[in-house]
Amino acid sequence: MINQTHRAPSMEEEPSKLHVVMLPWLAMGHLLPFFQLSKHLAAKGIRISFFSTPSNIHRLPSIPQTLNPLLNFIPCSPPPINGTPSTIDNTIDLRSEAARPLLQEAYAGFEHHLTSFLSDPSRPKPDWIIYDFGAINWAPSLASQFNVSSAYFCLINAAAVTFFIHANDYDSPETLTKVPESIPFPTAVAFRPFEARQMCSVLPKKTDQTEPKPRSSQLTLIRTCKEFEDKWVDLLGDIFLPVGFLLPSFDKEEECEAWMRICEWLDEQKEHSVIYAAFGSEVILTREQIDEIALGLEKSGLPFVWVLRMGLPPQGFEERIAGRGLVWMGWVPQAPLLAHRAVCGFLTHGGWSSVVEGMVVGAAMVILPMQFDQGLTARHLAESGYAVEVVRNDEDGSFSGEEIARKLRMVMVEEEGEELRKKARTGKEIFGSEKLQEEYITELVKILCQKRTMVCESV
Repeated sequence: MINQTHRAPSMEEEPSKLHVVMLPWLAMGHLLPFFQLSKHLAAKGIRISFFSTPSNIHRLPSIPQTLNPLLNFIPCSPPPINGTPSTIDNTIDLRSEAARPLLQEAYAGFEHHLTSFLSDPSRPKPDWIIYDFGAINWAPSLASQFNVSSAYFCLINAAAVTFFIHANDYDSPETLTKVPESIPFPTAVAFRPFEARQMCSVLPKKTDQTEPKPRSSQLTLIRTCKEFEDKWVDLLGDIFLPVGFLLPSFDKEEECEAWMRICEWLDEQKEHSVIYAAFGSEVILTREQIDEIALGLEKSGLPFVWVLRMGLPPQGFEERIAGRGLVWMGWVPQAPLLAHRAVCGFLTHGGWSSVVEGMVVGAAMVILPMQFDQGLTARHLAESGYAVEVVRNDEDGSFSGEEIARKLRMVMVEEEGEELRKKARTGKEIFGSEKLQEEYITELVKILCQKRTMVCESV
């Protein structure tokens, strides 16, 4: 496990009493990176006001006592639906895509909470508002109104961001299947046909050029390292600031019941022998997808822990894999699980937060992308030598359990995957380095101090 320690900053280190508001989206893959960034900044003496719903605040890990005076949680109750309090304020609460607008409604309510916070003379005025994608249309304008600086915290990798920027003028799904001509080096980072059709349904449409544009932020923070994707970061320009991978810490995670029970099973397994399979808190798998994933895990012949957030494994599956595999229903503390000595491989959907948690512990990854930017991430990781991708049908996105089993055996035990395993171990030494992370946070604090008096203007 990565062992991080926190200490109170000395007077010489204090960056002039900076105060930062955090506005993460309502998903664990967003809450946890914002939380890790908050802890890193608080360890530098920066005061943090962390906005989220009461239940999401409760879901977060505990913080070291030394940071308690600096990290303040601001509970924002979601607006009632039809006069009744909503029970959906995190993607792990979703049981169907039809309920997703309730999340957007809950997050939109943060604008009212933040306005009240900024208007309250009894509260210390923040210097910065760091917000997530759901607040793009209102957070920078609100920050400007109160003479506060703002930064967007982007939780996808630089390659995917660059693709979206350079493919901004797409006019059909086919356009998204091609690498933009403005990217000046060879790459496979583009969408498959079935992914491109999915993306066209969620990407913003071209708007009338006369329509007023929202205010922009002065800065975009991005969870990446130049040591991993330097040429992509260089393409983004100075407005994008890498903040490192934000190493996960495990303060009292072991007290979680899910972790203790899974850890008990893992402790009985051989070192570097287990596959961890999980598909994030947002993906809702179909019955067919669950069946094929189960088939792949079973046919691989390898020990595994499969975290299944929704749905049930095939009938008889758990009996057939008893002793070799463990199926866990619901959420687990993923970072400490990946760092367990028994875990070596990671079957993942390719969500960037999950990928980062795999890279910092040196897990050999098999990526089965499901939605949004995950296909881009899969191609990026594959061509960088840190992962292999499960082949899917280009037209309908279908995949087979046999293909999953083949890729799992390749990265875990076969000679063909030795270079990938070696690359993953080498990457752990770089991306899991506390020294490297400290350098990124030090640079971020320096930039926040320099730019805090600037207020963004309309673009």
